[in-house]
Amino acid sequence: MKHSTIALHPASCTSCMLCVRECPDWCITIEAHSQPDPDAPEYSNSRRQATKNVLDSFAIDFGECMWCGICIDVCPFDALYWADTDMPAGQSRSELIYSIDALAASLPSARRNDGTSAPQINEPPSGRRKK
Repeated sequence: MKHSTIALHPASCTSCMLCVRECPDWCITIEAHSQPDPDAPEYSNSRRQATKNVLDSFAIDFGECMWCGICIDVCPFDALYWADTDMPAGQSRSELIYSIDALAASLPSARRNDGTSAPQINEPPSGRRKK
């Protein structure tokens, strides 16, 4: 069986943590912080300012990953994709932990489930949600 790797489009990740919660191997870690959202509409009756999550770090430990693809399936914002790059390999376990930069480097060969290509690293998020 040929395994692909997982690619991340960082701009599409909203740090919702669904991939972390649904991963049966607990091999995904995300760190994020919230900050005021300047694009949020102003409401006259709001008691607090709207915030958005900002992704600080995203890592997948491919030494523990069982390649089930649940993280890709549950991501509601199309931030994770299967990529046709070589399976991660390394001399030590620490080399199998891929962070944002390493996961984003796989985007050029990444595809959506419908066969269309994934957005590239310099493209803005699509804003679309999966159904």
